Amino acid sequence: MSDAAAWAGAIADGFARWHGEFRGVTRRARGRFARREWRAAMQDAADRLALHGRHVDRLLADLAAFGAPAAAPWPAIRDAYMARTDHWPDAELARTFFNSVTRRLLGTVGVDPRSEFTGDEPPPSGRALLPTFGSIPTDRFDPALAGRLLAEAPLGVPFADLDRDAHLVAGAVAAQGAATGLVGVDILPAVFYRNKGAYLVARLRGARGVRPLVLALVHEEGGAVVDAVLTDPGDASAVFGFTRSYFHADVEHPAAVVDFLAGIMPVKRPDELWTAIGYHKHGKTELYRTLMRHLAEPGARFTASEGDRGMVMAVFTLPSLNVVFKVIKDRFDPPKSTTREQVMEKYNLVFRHDRVGRLADAQEFDHLELRAAHFEPALLEELALTAARTVTVEGDRVVVGHVYAERRVVPLNLYLRQATPEQAAQVIVDYGTAVRDLAAANIFPGDMLLKNFGVTRHGRVIFYDYDELCLLTECRIRRLPPPPSDDDELSAEVWFAVREGDVFPEEFRHFLTLPGPLGEVFLRHHAELFEPAFWEAMQARQRAGEVIDFFPYPADRRLPGREGGARYA
Repeated sequence: MSDAAAWAGAIADGFARWHGEFRGVTRRARGRFARREWRAAMQDAADRLALHGRHVDRLLADLAAFGAPAAAPWPAIRDAYMARTDHWPDAELARTFFNSVTRRLLGTVGVDPRSEFTGDEPPPSGRALLPTFGSIPTDRFDPALAGRLLAEAPLGVPFADLDRDAHLVAGAVAAQGAATGLVGVDILPAVFYRNKGAYLVARLRGARGVRPLVLALVHEEGGAVVDAVLTDPGDASAVFGFTRSYFHADVEHPAAVVDFLAGIMPVKRPDELWTAIGYHKHGKTELYRTLMRHLAEPGARFTASEGDRGMVMAVFTLPSLNVVFKVIKDRFDPPKSTTREQVMEKYNLVFRHDRVGRLADAQEFDHLELRAAHFEPALLEELALTAARTVTVEGDRVVVGHVYAERRVVPLNLYLRQATPEQAAQVIVDYGTAVRDLAAANIFPGDMLLKNFGVTRHGRVIFYDYDELCLLTECRIRRLPPPPSDDDELSAEVWFAVREGDVFPEEFRHFLTLPGPLGEVFLRHHAELFEPAFWEAMQARQRAGEVIDFFPYPADRRLPGREGGARYA
């Protein structure tokens, strides 16, 4: 066996071990849902996230026996690896795994076409495989068809009332106008599990195109129940959104599944869909290639992001791509006292944690090589002044040593300036709900100023500034001690001792509410956020091991009889 074949075989075997274990953990979701093992499901999600790094580390140790990586024949290794994995149904993932290994071995800056797959190669031959979905020709969506879709779902648990749910599903599809001109229904055989929910994903084929059909299921005491029917692409997109944790869905041909999902959610980029089904490393690969395509357009330039300048992060964006790039500054503006390492740990916490629709996911890039011509001069100057440890400029070459890429949203403080009174009232209520949801997920945002929240294109408020974020159970909720005297109450100095980790909800009035009508709206809906009792109750629920429900779809999409259920699912 040649050296190239030996290297390629070892890396291919390493990939197979990783993806085999990844799919093994993913398959546990069916049993977790059937047995209502919610805490164990959360642990599986965390365990699965750690697999890629662990397998790459193990493989690097094994490859040490092959000799010096810099002396290896990498073009030949890459070609041998491609020949070995090209026909595999997960070949795209295999190529990204190869890149992860070579970049670590060689310390690659930018992209090295000699030792990486760049995306310019022919697509894997496995791409030609037929997509694995079932197809039912039909011109009507009636209870019998709905019942068939539900009964054939590999849930591992019976429905509490299959006939009732079938009638409700058919009625909802008709009420949403999704069955008009129907010619067939295609359904993915995999169940998509996340948190305490399970989702069946299908498409309704009509004479004029396709619509999604997403059936959201929950497992209650008496069995499985359909909770919601989603046929709007926007609703389906929100379920697969960037503020949610990744699905556990065991699929044989991941690329075919991504193609299917893209067909029913046209606003979603492929990188977002790969990430949503759990393959965030390949999602990062796709995002990088998307970025390069945008930068190849004439006049493409990074600019400073809108909104207040960050105290911890320098943030920039590419106008044609709805992504922001966040670089940790060399020095933080007062009164910030955190460290670079602590900021990175906060992002890692968000990556591992359930994001419950309120925290933006972030892709982490190292050694990103760009051109100075792709930056506005003022932005490049700012980066040189504030983040010289991370951003290096050499002629027309810019190397960004470490950067987070997040979905771009409108900062809440800017949104309110341009919103109508009705829009402002709606979003300020959701701002308070976002704080509640984070607390219910055991997250305390820390800095709750409006500028640290954003509004998505669906009008949903999310949190994206993580440098002071922590677990709520790590906080000490305190009541403000009464002042010893009137003079103390009026003094600018604090008259009581404050330790790190102390939280005083009564002080939230200074930054959680707004003057005038919007403040009144907030108080009507969220006054209890200013009371220690709310936060103590949330801590108690977390410490008791409760897994609170969060619904990733509007309340009006829930089926009749389901509206009064728990708000969190």
